[in-house]
Amino acid sequence: MPQMLQVLRERAIGMLTAGMSTRAVGHELNVHPSTISRLQRRFREFGSTSNRPHNHNVHLQDHLRPATRTIGLHNQRISAQTVRNRLREVHPHARRPHRGLDLRWALRG
Repeated sequence: MPQMLQVLRERAIGMLTAGMSTRAVGHELNVHPSTISRLQRRFREFGSTSNRPHNHNVHLQDHLRPATRTIGLHNQRISAQTVRNRLREVHPHARRPHRGLDLRWALRG
């Protein structure tokens, strides 16, 4: 989803400061009122309209990247054993149950 331009964020804060409602500002800038509400709350808390820093997880951007190509702290690659240990710690499970034939029983016969 595209982010609001910095100019529009500052304009929205100006409109809110002038007394416009979040709904009116959202309508004027063609964004949802909840976006304006979050922007207003962030401006009150941090005093800035700039974007918050994001954690850019490289595996969300490149789904085919092997885990051993992940860069750890201090720009060092992590080993396959480290990946296995970390996965074992979090106990990963499938997001949805398997639907279909259970092939484990077919291989036994």
